[in-house]
Amino acid sequence: EENFNGYFGTTSGTDTRNPLMQRYGISLLGSEYRWEEHDARFDYAEQPNESNRSGWIVEIDPFRPTSIPAKRTALGRFKHENAALTLAADRRVVVYLGDDQVDEYLYKFVSAEAYDPAAGDAANKDRNLLENGRLYVAKFDAGAVSGDMMGGGEWIPLELDTPTVAGGRLGDLYADQGALLIATRQAADAVGATKMDRPE
Repeated sequence: EENFNGYFGTTSGTDTRNPLMQRYGISLLGSEYRWEEHDARFDYAEQPNESNRSGWIVEIDPFRPTSIPAKRTALGRFKHENAALTLAADRRVVVYLGDDQVDEYLYKFVSAEAYDPAAGDAANKDRNLLENGRLYVAKFDAGAVSGDMMGGGEWIPLELDTPTVAGGRLGDLYADQGALLIATRQAADAVGATKMDRPE
């Protein structure tokens, strides 16, 4: 859900935004669409946690018309520009994701289980391959000093036991993995990921 912050504002005249709202770009001046003037759900002073329901990838299966869209929270919460899927050599599902805002990050999700081509698409979907796995954020380096422009990098897991640049671990900042995923951007900040220019 790209640019979901544009749907939330307040009519209260008081800035009650918490750091999470501010980090995701929810404006003090009101929303672009002014929905908060007509539905309290979009007024962050009235419903401070409502915006946490937005910013997720939603999986829709066009081949199963009776299926219910599934919010894939394991893929992180941010302004998703894309979700590019591929299979790793071991047939685990890999999803590359970009957070489309200045100074945000590139992410990768790797499913815990492998895709089983013999099981069929419906069976694989029912296994929730996009809900169980590990989310990573990219950290790049400049590479050799020889000027060859061949930098390198690593994928840092966004999990509770991952070390932070401050010397602690993400589990010191978040009570559980769900809380970490709601604050995906801040978790990426804490591990020293590389800021990008609107990764698409």
